[in-house]
Amino acid sequence: MSGITPEKLIEMITQIYLPRILNELMLSERNFYLSHNPLDSANGFYPRTLFFKDLPLKLSVPRTRSSNFFPGVLPRYKRTLPQDYENLVESLLLSARSIEALKESIRSMQLPLSPGFIDELVSRLSQEFQDYVSREIDSDWLVVYIDAKEVEVKEDKKVKKMVLVTGVGVNMEGEKEVVGSKLYEGGENLERWREFLLDLRRRGMSRVLLIVTDNFPGVTKLVRGIFPMAWHQLCIVHLIRNSKYHLTREGYRRFREELRRVERASDFDSAYTMFMEIIGWLKGESPYFAERLRRVAENYVAFTRFPMEVRSRVKSTNASENLHKELERIRINTGGYFQSREVLYAKWQIYLRRLKERRWLKPEPKFKNVLGELHRLFWSVYEAEEGQEVN
Repeated sequence: MSGITPEKLIEMITQIYLPRILNELMLSERNFYLSHNPLDSANGFYPRTLFFKDLPLKLSVPRTRSSNFFPGVLPRYKRTLPQDYENLVESLLLSARSIEALKESIRSMQLPLSPGFIDELVSRLSQEFQDYVSREIDSDWLVVYIDAKEVEVKEDKKVKKMVLVTGVGVNMEGEKEVVGSKLYEGGENLERWREFLLDLRRRGMSRVLLIVTDNFPGVTKLVRGIFPMAWHQLCIVHLIRNSKYHLTREGYRRFREELRRVERASDFDSAYTMFMEIIGWLKGESPYFAERLRRVAENYVAFTRFPMEVRSRVKSTNASENLHKELERIRINTGGYFQSREVLYAKWQIYLRRLKERRWLKPEPKFKNVLGELHRLFWSVYEAEEGQEVN
């Protein structure tokens, strides 16, 4: 193919395959229409030329004897194919209370899209999400944040409580991506955490520098068992939030001040010493709370092994929890619960894909600025396993 530019090749492929795709979609739409209108029948095709940008597309438009059918994928009165139809429908889907409400919005806006198109879009987005969170992932990760979110989903004509566990990874280039997001029936429990972590391993994840979670009972032993070499950070934000239930107002104020000193510690050993001193005075304030912290003290200061520039990014589960806050907003707009798993998956896929294409398109600056140091930390943990020297 010498002499053919990439742009020309794309044009050739578009003119060959896009008409085939559109013809198949239109035929599927007519079949869907006829299955719901048995008194009507197919009546062949008629030719039509539609322009995509400046490229003419030769189409065969299916028709029916009643002439009541018109393919939703085609603009009725225009000769160009809008590129923003699907983006518009996805935006409407993200905020729609139900699929029927979305179809009504489409009808009221007089968009040339059939109800069957909406159902197919939801189904396709749902499958895209399931494929994405089941994909093979890289073996090596700098940080993985994991959070669990309880949601309500309608299934078998009942609204059921379920839990969505989502993991956000920072890869070896400093880029964020969702490494997993699994929906489980019932509430949050240790078995769900175990299934989620094992799924990450099954799909390829084997070496992680730091895993960040909240202090769900039993999770520290679980992480150690499945990722034995990884450092494990328990969320500082959750710790501060929960401390209110154990301390007096003055004790809470002092606790927060002491934690800020820990965050500024020059190294892990200094931070650990400071944290143990905090536990010492906490024994007089709340012996039960102090003992709980003593058992996992090392997990609360693991983030101080990292460069000062990224400590604010690795001391909490904010990266994954903030995603679930967006899911909560979507749930509220949906009417308090998701109409089905498929609807949840479709809406979640829209949000996650847009996140990846926009805010997460480039490496996070704070990670990128210290990437060399993070790599040295990574290999200081895993060099014996690989037989490699630290650069």
